[in-house]
Amino acid sequence: MESRAASPVMLGGPRCPDLAEVETWIGRRVDDVHGSMIGRVEAIRLDAHDRPLWLIVSEFRFGEGRRFVIPAGDAVGGSGRVWSPHRRERIWATASMVGARITPQADRRLFSHYVGSAGADRAA
Repeated sequence: MESRAASPVMLGGPRCPDLAEVETWIGRRVDDVHGSMIGRVEAIRLDAHDRPLWLIVSEFRFGEGRRFVIPAGDAVGGSGRVWSPHRRERIWATASMVGARITPQADRRLFSHYVGSAGADRAA
Protein backbone atom coordinates (compact mmCIF):
# COMPACT_ATOMS: atom_id res chain seq x y z
CA MET A 1 0.00 0.00 0.00
CA GLU A 2 1.15 3.52 -0.73
CA SER A 3 1.63 6.25 1.85
CA ARG A 4 -1.23 8.39 3.05
CA ALA A 5 -2.29 11.73 1.61
CA ALA A 6 -2.19 14.76 3.87
CA SER A 7 -5.87 15.58 3.49
CA PRO A 8 -8.87 13.57 2.32
CA VAL A 9 -10.14 14.03 -1.22
CA MET A 10 -13.38 12.31 -2.12
CA LEU A 11 -14.26 12.18 -5.79
CA GLY A 12 -16.66 9.25 -5.73
CA GLY A 13 -20.37 9.26 -5.26
CA PRO A 14 -22.35 8.02 -2.27
CA ARG A 15 -21.06 4.44 -2.61
CA CYS A 16 -17.30 4.73 -2.24
CA PRO A 17 -15.62 1.34 -1.79
CA ASP A 18 -14.05 0.63 1.59
CA LEU A 19 -10.45 -0.41 2.13
CA ALA A 20 -11.25 -4.12 2.58
CA GLU A 21 -12.97 -4.20 -0.83
CA VAL A 22 -10.29 -2.18 -2.62
CA GLU A 23 -7.51 -4.38 -1.23
CA THR A 24 -9.07 -7.32 -3.10
CA TRP A 25 -8.59 -5.37 -6.35
CA ILE A 26 -4.79 -5.52 -6.23
CA GLY A 27 -3.63 -7.42 -9.32
CA ARG A 28 -6.97 -7.07 -11.11
CA ARG A 29 -7.36 -5.76 -14.63
CA VAL A 30 -8.51 -2.12 -14.91
CA ASP A 31 -10.74 -1.00 -17.78
CA ASP A 32 -11.74 2.51 -18.82
CA VAL A 33 -15.27 3.78 -19.43
CA HIS A 34 -15.35 2.05 -22.84
CA GLY A 35 -13.98 -1.29 -21.60
CA SER A 36 -10.43 -0.79 -22.94
CA MET A 37 -7.74 -2.26 -20.73
CA ILE A 38 -5.55 0.27 -18.91
CA GLY A 39 -3.42 -2.06 -16.79
CA ARG A 40 -3.57 -3.79 -13.41
CA VAL A 41 -4.05 -2.40 -9.90
CA GLU A 42 -0.61 -2.30 -8.33
CA ALA A 43 -1.24 -0.38 -5.10
CA ILE A 44 -3.67 1.78 -3.15
CA ARG A 45 -3.01 5.26 -1.80
CA LEU A 46 -4.93 6.08 1.36
CA ASP A 47 -6.12 9.43 2.63
CA ALA A 48 -5.36 10.75 6.13
CA HIS A 49 -8.30 8.70 7.50
CA ASP A 50 -7.14 5.39 5.98
CA ARG A 51 -9.78 5.44 3.24
CA PRO A 52 -8.85 4.49 -0.33
CA LEU A 53 -8.00 7.63 -2.28
CA TRP A 54 -6.18 6.57 -5.47
CA LEU A 55 -5.59 3.30 -7.29
CA ILE A 56 -2.10 3.05 -8.75
CA VAL A 57 -2.34 1.15 -12.04
CA SER A 58 0.64 -0.40 -13.82
CA GLU A 59 0.48 -0.40 -17.57
CA PHE A 60 0.08 -3.84 -19.06
CA ARG A 61 2.64 -3.40 -21.84
CA PHE A 62 6.14 -4.64 -21.20
CA GLY A 63 9.08 -2.25 -21.27
CA GLU A 64 7.29 1.05 -20.77
CA GLY A 65 6.73 0.81 -17.04
CA ARG A 66 4.23 3.66 -16.90
CA ARG A 67 1.96 4.07 -13.91
CA PHE A 68 -1.42 5.71 -13.92
CA VAL A 69 -3.65 6.89 -11.10
CA ILE A 70 -7.44 6.70 -10.90
CA PRO A 71 -9.77 7.82 -8.11
CA ALA A 72 -10.62 4.85 -5.90
CA GLY A 73 -14.00 6.40 -5.08
CA ASP A 74 -15.02 6.38 -8.75
CA ALA A 75 -13.97 2.78 -9.40
CA VAL A 76 -16.20 -0.29 -9.35
CA GLY A 77 -14.95 -3.84 -8.92
CA GLY A 78 -16.62 -7.03 -10.09
CA SER A 79 -16.06 -10.22 -12.07
CA GLY A 80 -12.31 -10.08 -11.44
CA ARG A 81 -11.96 -6.58 -12.93
CA VAL A 82 -12.02 -2.95 -11.92
CA TRP A 83 -13.88 -0.40 -14.02
CA SER A 84 -13.18 3.34 -14.09
CA PRO A 85 -15.75 5.82 -15.45
CA HIS A 86 -12.94 7.88 -17.02
CA ARG A 87 -11.69 7.77 -20.61
CA ARG A 88 -8.35 6.17 -21.39
CA GLU A 89 -6.81 9.47 -22.49
CA ARG A 90 -7.76 11.10 -19.17
CA ILE A 91 -6.19 8.21 -17.24
CA TRP A 92 -3.04 8.11 -19.42
CA ALA A 93 -2.45 11.82 -18.74
CA THR A 94 -1.80 10.99 -15.07
CA ALA A 95 1.45 9.18 -15.94
CA SER A 96 3.21 12.54 -16.25
CA MET A 97 1.82 13.75 -12.90
CA VAL A 98 3.38 11.09 -10.69
CA GLY A 99 6.85 9.74 -10.23
CA ALA A 100 8.10 6.84 -8.16
CA ARG A 101 5.81 7.92 -5.31
CA ILE A 102 2.85 10.22 -5.00
CA THR A 103 3.54 13.43 -3.12
CA PRO A 104 0.99 15.88 -1.65
CA GLN A 105 1.65 18.10 -4.68
CA ALA A 106 0.82 15.20 -7.01
CA ASP A 107 -2.38 14.58 -4.99
CA ARG A 108 -3.47 18.15 -5.71
CA ARG A 109 -2.64 17.90 -9.42
CA LEU A 110 -4.51 14.60 -9.71
CA PHE A 111 -7.52 15.97 -7.87
CA SER A 112 -7.65 19.00 -10.20
CA HIS A 113 -7.21 16.74 -13.22
CA TYR A 114 -10.16 14.51 -12.34
CA VAL A 115 -12.47 17.19 -10.95
CA GLY A 116 -12.10 19.06 -14.23
CA SER A 117 -13.18 15.93 -16.12
CA ALA A 118 -16.18 15.00 -14.00
CA GLY A 119 -18.78 15.63 -16.69
CA ALA A 120 -16.57 15.29 -19.77
CA ASP A 121 -15.68 11.61 -19.39
CA ARG A 122 -19.15 10.47 -18.50
CA ALA A 123 -20.72 12.37 -21.39
CA ALA A 124 -18.28 10.99 -23.98
